[in-house]
Amino acid sequence: MAARRGTDTMAQHTDTPTGSTLPRRLKAMDLIPDLIPLAGARIVDVGCGEGALVRALARRGAHVIGIEILDEALTKARAAEPVANERYVKGVGEDLPLPDNSADAVVFMNSLHHVPAAHMGKALREAARVLKPGGLALVNEPEPTGGYFQLTKLLDDETEVRALAYAAVKSVDALEQVDELFYLNPVKHEDYQSFADRMAGIDPTRSRLIRTRDAELRELFETLGERREGAWWFDQPARINLLRKPT
Repeated sequence: MAARRGTDTMAQHTDTPTGSTLPRRLKAMDLIPDLIPLAGARIVDVGCGEGALVRALARRGAHVIGIEILDEALTKARAAEPVANERYVKGVGEDLPLPDNSADAVVFMNSLHHVPAAHMGKALREAARVLKPGGLALVNEPEPTGGYFQLTKLLDDETEVRALAYAAVKSVDALEQVDELFYLNPVKHEDYQSFADRMAGIDPTRSRLIRTRDAELRELFETLGERREGAWWFDQPARINLLRKPT
């Protein structure tokens, strides 16, 4: 299964010359179809949350399994209107409940840095185990920069874990490095409360801190966000690393 390289008009690759245009605002699904052939592919979404990406990939013709450890997220994913034959399984990235050589692609959508630091490398090796020879692993990670990161940093400073996730990607020996590109992910919140609810939904332990720092968070939310189209918008710099299992 060959990867299809995205174009420099869509996002900035690491080999883009210095002084070229900055990365554009894009959603991950604007890029993924140019990197992974989707129609008929068997894809694993590790850390799928409530299943939004699983369903987006299924709409493009992929057969998708979402892996998630949080029961609340799994319940919501399974309750959503099915798109095709997607399914959801409880599990963790470092111990995937899937057979060897069974997937065409494995996706970590903002999830690798949530794997315990000691197990990030193992999670990537697990991806290699379940991939067919020539299969692709796509790791999408938010960069620890920009206004949105400043905001979320008040609740959970992920500078170190994001750096560790990147180091794991660059050092994994079970997968070959194929491509690396950067883009700006537009993050939308209807209002401050939707932001607070989303942060608590990702990690329920943040709820108390959100209440404690409510005034500070509200002020920074409105200072760093851009009000347009009846909502609040933030640009989150993001990086995609594409890797391949050797044939």
